[in-house]
Amino acid sequence: GLNPAAPRGTRRMSNITLHYNPECAACTRQARLTARLDWLGRVALSTARSPLGDVPKGQIVVVDARSNRIFTGIYATRKVCLQVPLFFLYGLVLFLPPIRRIAGSGNQGCNGDACEI
Repeated sequence: GLNPAAPRGTRRMSNITLHYNPECAACTRQARLTARLDWLGRVALSTARSPLGDVPKGQIVVVDARSNRIFTGIYATRKVCLQVPLFFLYGLVLFLPPIRRIAGSGNQGCNGDACEI
């Protein structure tokens, strides 16, 4: 619900920050699509250096604001999908190991445990 004490025009803080490489055209397109479909304001986009360093083209790094855990590869994709309503079902399917292996195509990434800041 609405918080009458909150100042007008304030937006709820994003749950995650999605770091991507702005020199990657496909990454930029996907980031724009994510922003358009993220009507709940849960994903902040960033082209700044991630906590793991510069983001290589074609990859993303996701930081969970609540836990400070870092996700890469298919785990980062799953994290983003679970925040965006139209991608939510795909995010749930990515919990299934066979689907995750296929979708990750060899780049599983880290699931936040080995990548804590």
